Parts: sequence; C-alpha cells; structure tokens
Amino acid sequence: MSTAISPEIAAHVLAHFGHGGYEAGSFTRHLLSAMDTADPANLARLGEAFPAYAAAVVGIKYDPEGVAFLQRLASGGITCANCEGGDGPFVTVGTSPLCEPCHQGRQ
Repeated sequence: MSTAISPEIAAHVLAHFGHGGYEAGSFTRHLLSAMDTADPANLARLGEAFPAYAAAVVGIKYDPEGVAFLQRLASGGITCANCEGGDGPFVTVGTSPLCEPCHQGRQ
C-alpha cells in the first residue's frame, strides 16, 4: 500500500534529519523524534495513526533516493507521471510519482 506524502510533511521530515525543509510544530517534532528512534514494530504502530509521516521517515532513513525525493517534493519540483500536475500529495509507484487522484484512478 502506498501513502501520499504532502510537501509540508516532506519539509518537516527533511528538517528533522538535517536536509533542509522547515521545522514543524512542537508535537510534530516530538512525533518525528519518536519515529526516528522507534524500532520497526513501534514505527509501524505510529504509522497507523500518522501514515504519511511514517512513510516519509522510512523513505529518508532506508531509501537511497529518499532525501532527493523529499527535497523535490518539498520544493514543488515533482510532477505526476500520468497527468503532469504538480499539486500533490504524491505517491511513489515504482520510481514514478503519481498524484493521489491518478494513483486512485480518478484521472
């Protein structure tokens, strides 16, 4: 299952890991800290409540292209591979970003 990550979430996660972006509010900073230090089982539990943040954390920590993807997403530099729209949130399917409507087959 793919999870859509908004540009704002991408920016928050990038800031937490020191790769640009911008700081989130205090609750989200604590959430990101918990996700960053969680073992896989607890990260999955947190991801049930905050799936987009968990997906972004997993991406930045374990995907070699995760930082670059989140940076493009946060800066608005991603377009949908199907409709070429730039209005996220986006889901990565394979190596191609799709906007949420295209991913769900609505466009």
